[in-house]
Amino acid sequence: MKRTKLQRLSVCAVFAAVLCVLSPLVIPMGPVPFALQIFAVMLCAVSLPWTEAQVSVLVYLLLGLFLPLFSGGNTGLTALFGPTGGYIWSYLLMVPVIRLFRAIPVKRRWAEYALAFAGCLPAIALCYACGTAQFSLLTGRSFGEALGVCVVPFVGFDLLKAAAASFLGVTLARVLQRNRGM
Repeated sequence: MKRTKLQRLSVCAVFAAVLCVLSPLVIPMGPVPFALQIFAVMLCAVSLPWTEAQVSVLVYLLLGLFLPLFSGGNTGLTALFGPTGGYIWSYLLMVPVIRLFRAIPVKRRWAEYALAFAGCLPAIALCYACGTAQFSLLTGRSFGEALGVCVVPFVGFDLLKAAAASFLGVTLARVLQRNRGM
């Protein structure tokens, strides 16, 4: 059964809403707060086909220009081009990285989970690289110092988020494929 455009747009809207709901939730931890944005992006990229995942993330970013949807309720171009904005716009780059791994055909369910997790790892590294570079550039801190502030405290949390997004995302993808012909 072929999915209609309306079904595809509905799925994009639901995942954009998930991004919008989870992203503003933060626990302050210095200049870069602990947030669920990266979890929501990974969940989206693991669960959906490339185009739908990319559209969902793009809709979230566009809405964030006008609504307080970025971590901590930040909004607008100042959030995207501020010290931590590199983490936000890198989400568009994370999706294709994760989808490359998800496109590898496997026959075992455990391998599907493992590939999803493996795809999240370079995506997280890419997010770290973009975000840390922008943070370093705009704050005048060295890249090494920025890594210490912006990356080191979050690695363990982000690995847990990747594991959770992989498990939930593969499970959601299977449900969506079975129920909607994705």
